Amino acid sequence: MNLTAESYGHSVILNIKGELTDDSMVALQQAVDHHLAGGEVVDLVANLEQVPFIDSACLEYLLDLQDKLAEKFGQVKLTNCDANVMKILEITHLTTSFEILRDVAEAVKAIQV
Repeated sequence: MNLTAESYGHSVILNIKGELTDDSMVALQQAVDHHLAGGEVVDLVANLEQVPFIDSACLEYLLDLQDKLAEKFGQVKLTNCDANVMKILEITHLTTSFEILRDVAEAVKAIQV
């Protein structure tokens, strides 16, 4: 997994490339922790455009992260989910747990509202 981040005020956009599995979760957690450490960032946009698969461990982490950010009135948004990732979200009934948006611009706009 390869990960880059862009900060925009109280939001961070994580551009993730590769499978999100238990093996890659430590890198994801470290990146998120790094951006949340200062306390300024409360919103996270996960750009999943180049993520072909996400496993249950990473989904659980994102759900926990969503709860953690909600305590600070923040949120987690998922963008650019391909058909496979959408199917995984549907099978696990998580399409109602996450706000899933078409692209990063739409997610940033939704956060700023």
